Amino acid sequence: RLQRVGDVHWLMKNFGFGKTTNYIDEIIIVLVKKNPTEKDFNSFFTGVSELRKKLFIPITLGGGIRDIKIVKRFFDNGADKILINTLAFKNNEVIEKIASFYGSQAICIMIDHKKINNEINLYSCCGTKLEAISLQEHLENINHLSCGEIILNSIDNDGNAAGIDLTILNDIGTAIDKPILIMGGAGKPEHLSSALSSKKISGVITANLFNFLGEGLKLARNFALKQNIRLAEF
Repeated sequence: RLQRVGDVHWLMKNFGFGKTTNYIDEIIIVLVKKNPTEKDFNSFFTGVSELRKKLFIPITLGGGIRDIKIVKRFFDNGADKILINTLAFKNNEVIEKIASFYGSQAICIMIDHKKINNEINLYSCCGTKLEAISLQEHLENINHLSCGEIILNSIDNDGNAAGIDLTILNDIGTAIDKPILIMGGAGKPEHLSSALSSKKISGVITANLFNFLGEGLKLARNFALKQNIRLAEF
């Protein structure tokens, strides 16, 4: 279930970004809609344009990316990187074409996963379509694509702030040579530190600490540094 927390102006008023972004390395903004229309894209890019006035960190934009034409619009509207999910199941040729224009470092592939009867299932189209492929097989396919990083997003834990499901790390294997970020369930400093303690994890993504917990991002970063986790100090 999506929970509305406000619009672009609400975000700017409540966070100002100037202080908030002192404690994060980058920000991800996603258009969450199964089949976005031209009107949806225009509204999304207008919102991103407003937010960029206060953002001085790398921005990853995603949502509804299906072809090279829409990719150009994402980069023209401020993306440093793009986030891909559904396309990674469908069209490797388009991904390679994007990489040839913008570089593989500008492509991030997110995997939405959910456990059913202790089996990991993968989903596309905003988590609505079950894909007939295992996590290991999909990871192996992605590992051969020109992309800069992989995000593992737990549909089960997304938004609950109850902790990150690190058991999925047992299913990754050792053959993946791309940075892996983990997402879903981070709600307090200890959650981020426990994930970052794993050698398999390069970063943690959180919305709860950003949206609801005041100085949560600052506290989380400082807590991780005290745990001797190697983060940039700034």
